[in-house]
Amino acid sequence: MNRKMKKIILMAVAVLMATMSAEAQRIRTIDKDGQPVPYVSVLTTDARYIGVTDINGVIEDVKGADTISVSHVAYKPKLYKVNGKSGTITLEDADFGLPEIVVKKKPLVYVQTYYRVYLYNDEDGVMYYRVGFTDNVYDRVTKKLKTSTTHTAKAKYAILKTAFSALAGNIVDKHSQIKMKPLEDRIKERYKDIQVKITDEGNGRKRINDFKGTIGYIVDNKEAGQRRFSYDSGKASAHRLEAQGKEKKLKKRETKKAKERNREDADFELYRIDDDGRCTPEDFMMSQWMTSYDEDNKKGESVHKVHCVQVFTTDRAYVDKDELKQLKKENKMKMTYQNILQFEHAHKIPALAPAIQKKLNELWKMEE
Repeated sequence: MNRKMKKIILMAVAVLMATMSAEAQRIRTIDKDGQPVPYVSVLTTDARYIGVTDINGVIEDVKGADTISVSHVAYKPKLYKVNGKSGTITLEDADFGLPEIVVKKKPLVYVQTYYRVYLYNDEDGVMYYRVGFTDNVYDRVTKKLKTSTTHTAKAKYAILKTAFSALAGNIVDKHSQIKMKPLEDRIKERYKDIQVKITDEGNGRKRINDFKGTIGYIVDNKEAGQRRFSYDSGKASAHRLEAQGKEKKLKKRETKKAKERNREDADFELYRIDDDGRCTPEDFMMSQWMTSYDEDNKKGESVHKVHCVQVFTTDRAYVDKDELKQLKKENKMKMTYQNILQFEHAHKIPALAPAIQKKLNELWKMEE
């Protein structure tokens, strides 16, 4: 065997080993019933971003990390030893939950939601953080919903604080309100332009397809009494623009996406369901709208960014007008950082990623 042939063989072996190594780092996340868990954040142990599992609960490459930290708003965070091999991680449900609501012959349904929204990048830390409450009051007679939102905000840069507050305000006001229509009806109505179909695959799992493929799943866990809806709003929005023939907007979106490498739109909603599988507005439990991506800074260095809105139900009841006034009074809180942390702990609000929480602690202390 001549030297040239040996060199070719060695190169082939190197390529094969590299391929095997990449395949060996493929990780899948599932729940205790074996169902895939989409949109699980995967980080290093020092909270550096690696990626997000896809709609099927898979991340193809953990980039050589020996141990990874995985987290999802509806599940307990977990450390996992990769050891250079492929693997499956089973996640446990988070402690967050709501007691059964007692149905009463009262004219009003009161649902208090707590929200938090933040911008984060691994170069500057927390750039913006905002929390607050929305009192949702549904009149069972008139079938109308009234809402009232209070908030507080902290940001590192005043100009960002001013500019983003207006945008965040609109996003939060929209997402912190309980939805009036059943989940499936809302999906079909919102995405009728892209021929959305919901297919029952059995075992409480439904696939959501549009004219280009899968955009999400609905999973009913009757044992836990929960309905979980995971979907890719970014993909669905792009498909809508294509279906509507809005080429300019679609091109603008594609140009922006080219700068936002490895972008993931990880959207999630959680509801409580009864034995019949029905879901009413007062059964809303939590939701998350998260966009994460890599982008170059002015130095040409890659920086990971996260935009996230999370909403949690913290109180709900069937009430009359006098009881409603009393509930609103009891649920008011002075929005200091210490009070916020105590409130989140008392209501078992899932913790933020360690890196974000650390930077947030520093930021809030600096601005007090």
